[in-house]
Amino acid sequence: MWIVMAACGYGSMALFARLAYADGVDTTSLLALRFALASVVLGFWVRHQRIALPRGRELWGFAGLGALFASMAWTYFSALHYASSGLVALLVYVYPIMVAVLGALLGLDRFGRAETIALATCAVGLYLLLGQSMHAGSPLGVILSLLSGLLYAIYILCNSRFGQGVNPLGAAWVVIVSAAVIDGLIAAWHLTLPASPTGWGALLALACFSSALANSAFLMGLRHVGPTLASVLSTLEPVVTVSLGLAFLGETLNPSALAGSALVLGAAAGLALARARAPAPVAPCPS
Repeated sequence: MWIVMAACGYGSMALFARLAYADGVDTTSLLALRFALASVVLGFWVRHQRIALPRGRELWGFAGLGALFASMAWTYFSALHYASSGLVALLVYVYPIMVAVLGALLGLDRFGRAETIALATCAVGLYLLLGQSMHAGSPLGVILSLLSGLLYAIYILCNSRFGQGVNPLGAAWVVIVSAAVIDGLIAAWHLTLPASPTGWGALLALACFSSALANSAFLMGLRHVGPTLASVLSTLEPVVTVSLGLAFLGETLNPSALAGSALVLGAAAGLALARARAPAPVAPCPS
């Protein structure tokens, strides 16, 4: 249940962002306000539960991860200006395959038959998805989406090798605060606020439901079901994004694009299931 709740939160980010953009908020301001509000909400929870925060080297390390997280978020939300929310979400979700490839190149993980099959399946899926869906986005939107997935993959690998003994909620709060400071400093030069209650509602939903709550729910679920099942259930995220785009944003996916989407998500889920038999799989981290 926790992972499903997290997937719904993450999957609805694009819808809330589109509503905020339509209300006059720019990307940097959106991220600054999102992370600032999320850090306050999560901070109250951390304080109430008396959760220990990282210290010393771990504190600075997670602050650095916050900068990487802010960059990943910027590319994702910027891509929404140039491509449909469904296309962006599906392209970003190539990140499990990127984690496998980068892990093998850096000597952090193996790359065997399951990874090869997943990579080939994902390549076919991307060919079908991009070949039939470019009307839903420009090349810049595709590049930004894939870059966001790459940055997310790097973020996951860094998380898997760092701060093993740190409370995950305390670490998540440091990451969000660091991202809030970085985006806040940038947005301070030109901060744009929502012009109506609709925009403010979308912003609050993005910060509370799609950030603080989704982040916490993912970590809670990860403890109960483990990384493999969490990885498989997380394929609901782009499904939620695509569904909301079809229902509320007038977006479309033709049969070829749907087939490509199924291959991309199937490759990610299949790789997670295959790695259930392997020692020390690389676990995903929340967005």
